[in-house]
Amino acid sequence: MGAAMKPSVSRIPRILAAALGAFTAGALIAPGAAPAGPDRPDPSGKDAPKPPPRPPERDMSKTGKDPAKAPPGLGPPSKAVTNEILDAIAEEMTRAMTQLEIPGAPKPYHIAYKITEVDVNDCAASLGFTTSRRNRHFVNLEARVRVGSPQLDNGNFVVPGAEELNAVSTINMPLEATPRIARRSAWLVTDAAYKEGLIQLRAKLESRKTSGAKPDIPGWTTEKPVVSDEAVLVPPLESLDELEGRAKTLSAAFRDQPAIRESRVAVTSYLERRWYLTTEGTNIADTRRASGILIVASGQAEDGQLLHQYFLRYGHTAKDLPSEDELKGETKRLVGNIAALQKAPVMDHYSGPVLFEGEGAVGLIRSTLAPHLGGTPVPEGLNPQEAKTFGGALTDKVGLRVMSPNLSIGDDPTAKEGAGKALIGGYRIDDEGVAAQRVEVVKDGVLKTLLTSRTPSAKNQASNGHARRTAEGGAFHGSATNLFVTSKGGVARKALEQRLAGVAQGEGLKFGVVIRRFDDAAVTSAPEFARRELYALIKSTDQQLPPPTILAYKIYPSGKEELVRGVQLAEVPIRAWKDVLGTSKEITVYNFLASPESALQLRLTGGTDEGFVPSSGIESGIITPDLLFKELDLGGSAAGERPAPLLPKPGK
Repeated sequence: MGAAMKPSVSRIPRILAAALGAFTAGALIAPGAAPAGPDRPDPSGKDAPKPPPRPPERDMSKTGKDPAKAPPGLGPPSKAVTNEILDAIAEEMTRAMTQLEIPGAPKPYHIAYKITEVDVNDCAASLGFTTSRRNRHFVNLEARVRVGSPQLDNGNFVVPGAEELNAVSTINMPLEATPRIARRSAWLVTDAAYKEGLIQLRAKLESRKTSGAKPDIPGWTTEKPVVSDEAVLVPPLESLDELEGRAKTLSAAFRDQPAIRESRVAVTSYLERRWYLTTEGTNIADTRRASGILIVASGQAEDGQLLHQYFLRYGHTAKDLPSEDELKGETKRLVGNIAALQKAPVMDHYSGPVLFEGEGAVGLIRSTLAPHLGGTPVPEGLNPQEAKTFGGALTDKVGLRVMSPNLSIGDDPTAKEGAGKALIGGYRIDDEGVAAQRVEVVKDGVLKTLLTSRTPSAKNQASNGHARRTAEGGAFHGSATNLFVTSKGGVARKALEQRLAGVAQGEGLKFGVVIRRFDDAAVTSAPEFARRELYALIKSTDQQLPPPTILAYKIYPSGKEELVRGVQLAEVPIRAWKDVLGTSKEITVYNFLASPESALQLRLTGGTDEGFVPSSGIESGIITPDLLFKELDLGGSAAGERPAPLLPKPGK
């Protein structure tokens, strides 16, 4: 979900004072008298309690702490976040646990720091000319504070009227930070997060008192600390010159194409180093590395409907991406698809068998199944409509058959490859400091467990290392990483298409429908709507539906295919997965960055910057065969219609 703006500095003391007034009954801190600044002295230049001992040093040639000894083909470790910086933050963490307190209010019982260093090279081009070329390199320090006790704390609660308060505070640190600067940064964010935690806890207690709710589920689980001093080294970034050359060459292919309204190519190379420190004793580093390419183009049908097509690929490095010739072929295919869509008929209502092929199967899983695989409870304080965005359709079905007996699902954040291709969704530990674990979610159609975080539920009392997606209320939610869908009895893709047509014919239908790609608002959105168009978009958008399809076909018994446009799939209930009639032998491996924002938010804001904001998406992968469903509903959609330009496209 999109993060809300934090309240102003002047607003925090007023809200805090009200909360503290309730905690202390006015004895020590009257409303309006709460301090605005940190309650402990500035740590700069002062002695501090010693942090827990670091893990024993290992041979530098193994840990990579000496850049000169980094293995061939791998880049050096961080120069911005050193052991001295980490030790300084750990010292401030120890001081906060022993000294951070407001009289009459609960003390922190858990503090966690995530230090993130992001280094990104990305370029974008249109029609052979560079539109963006930049390097971004920054370090961010995040503090999360829990107050109360593991049985009842401030977590997983949305404060009414102040949804942005979640006991999390962040600050950017200089790339040339000193231990003194690091301690001061930790001092500031810890203080801010603690005060938010007090507000959140008080509001949670009041809410439960008003509603009469008495949950007997703890607020936080106890997990074994993870400790490792071994650095994770990755290949260096591709250069800006290399990225720019590729973007310009590929984007030039869209010149002089009558069917194309707009087009762009964006390429990126990034790494993200993370360090985790907690008062439980977790002390570990992780590094994520990925390169990606996006090719996106749009056109317009005669009735005004906008037509989007895109090609998106990610890998660990550029070596995992398609070759130059393959990318040129994909560019030509996008042009051909848009030209064909301009002449294609709009889909009528249809109810019958639907086949999801390749990226179509990925899109279906991503939008209709993956959100329900998380086992973290919905945050308290949300209204029913907001709660729907958290899935939860499988919460009470553990041990029951929820799918075809031929289907199984596993999620594996430790996997680096799937079906011989690179996967970017992995990590060593999740965002709550729990070691990554492979989880068997569904076995032969039976739901075995869900993906969990440290916020327990009635059915899941422990984390299995899948805390990733931050939600309102400050909790991480169990989320998919590298999601493997496997099947028994798969057949060749063409044979599955023939079965689709046969099932449709048996139902008295003239054709079946195959879906090969869904829209992705993160990469196809453009902020060019007029005010009335924005209003119409908001009014017409049903966020419970899957994204619109952008490649769909009718398939007839003769084998003939007919391209159709404007196809909108109706809501796909979980029970529909029990009626998967068949799967393919062909396997699709697809990496993407899962946006924390909804499709509607992305449409309104214009999507991600040039198609890529690597530091804001969640690295994910889906591995799946094609999927044939017995019966689903879909219909025509006029979404995206707008007047065509009055004048023809300019000439050369």
